[in-house]
Amino acid sequence: MEKMFKRSIVATAVTAAALASTVAMAKPATETVDLYGQVAVSMWQYGEHAIGGGDQPITFENESRFGLRGSADLERAPKFIWQLEGGNVGDAGAGSGLGVRDTFAGFEFEDGGKVRVGRMLTPLYQMIDWPYSGQRAGAIFDWGGDVLGGARYDRQSNMVRYDSAKMGGLNFSVAAGRGTESDDGSNFYGLSASYNVGVVTFHAGYESGSDRSVSALDSFYNSYLQQQPGFSTGIDAVKSIEGSTKSDTNAALLGFEAYFDNGFGVYAAYKMESADYDDATATVTPESGSAETINLVGASIEQDSISVGVVYGGVENWQFKANYAANFDADVTNEGSSFNANGTEDSIFSLQALYFLDPAAIVYARPYVISKDDSDHEFGYGLGLEYYF
Repeated sequence: MEKMFKRSIVATAVTAAALASTVAMAKPATETVDLYGQVAVSMWQYGEHAIGGGDQPITFENESRFGLRGSADLERAPKFIWQLEGGNVGDAGAGSGLGVRDTFAGFEFEDGGKVRVGRMLTPLYQMIDWPYSGQRAGAIFDWGGDVLGGARYDRQSNMVRYDSAKMGGLNFSVAAGRGTESDDGSNFYGLSASYNVGVVTFHAGYESGSDRSVSALDSFYNSYLQQQPGFSTGIDAVKSIEGSTKSDTNAALLGFEAYFDNGFGVYAAYKMESADYDDATATVTPESGSAETINLVGASIEQDSISVGVVYGGVENWQFKANYAANFDADVTNEGSSFNANGTEDSIFSLQALYFLDPAAIVYARPYVISKDDSDHEFGYGLGLEYYF
């Protein structure tokens, strides 16, 4: 019996070795692997006299990161595509692991687009992010809104996304996935489309979310305070929120880009965001000035935003940009009454002077001014160096 057991072990080992040898001699599954990324460091003064009071220290940001991506022409399947992308190094490298940014696997079809599964930008956010939130404009147009808990996602895991091939001047993307990662009842659906005619490209996108988790210790309160320093009245004066709730969200964007032979370019976008809340209790300071507790049963918050920019690249090795972005007053509906929430209107005017040290390396200066309710202003600037590989 013991001899039979030993012979079984030997046979298993021989079989495993032969199999490993066969795999090693086989044609590699991945024919193309690229290492890519950026080395990006910058110095920022986020408001010497910040909105809400106080001076901000000079901050150094390290957005250096790298990724791996590849493709393979499989014998019995469409082209296989994959990507593993790390996060920014940051201050101590805590968020730089592979998979933090776009990480997916999928297939690319000849003249049929591509389908991917994994962690990616949503179709709507890809448009919000660029070009409309560049040059510090994102402080208002991207993450600076007042829809408590947020109204759309940006980079999300548990997603399937299809991007069409270009059909004349048209291409589109559709995606669906999990919203709150740990909740199987929370999902989102999104789509976007771009149409190019001559020097102009038009953009449109939409995203809908259901049962998004909103809590007092998460985005409903703390993230909101980080985004919008200083308090006034209306929902901008939320002092405390008890417990948690869920929201159903909607967001949409309409925009365009146009670039001309003389070096000039313009772009503009209009964004709409809204959320309907199930149930939450909040202490607020309404327009009357006295704090009171309200029950947000079936309440909704809506806010619209714009971003407009001008680009000039007619000077050799230089590029100049000017951008204006604004959030309008948020509209609040609660228990049958509606009002514009004071303290939620803000804007940013930003400039950029960028110089190409090389086609793969740039230096830039980005001064900006954020204005809140036309009464409080914050001046800041950034100086940076970026190298792409």
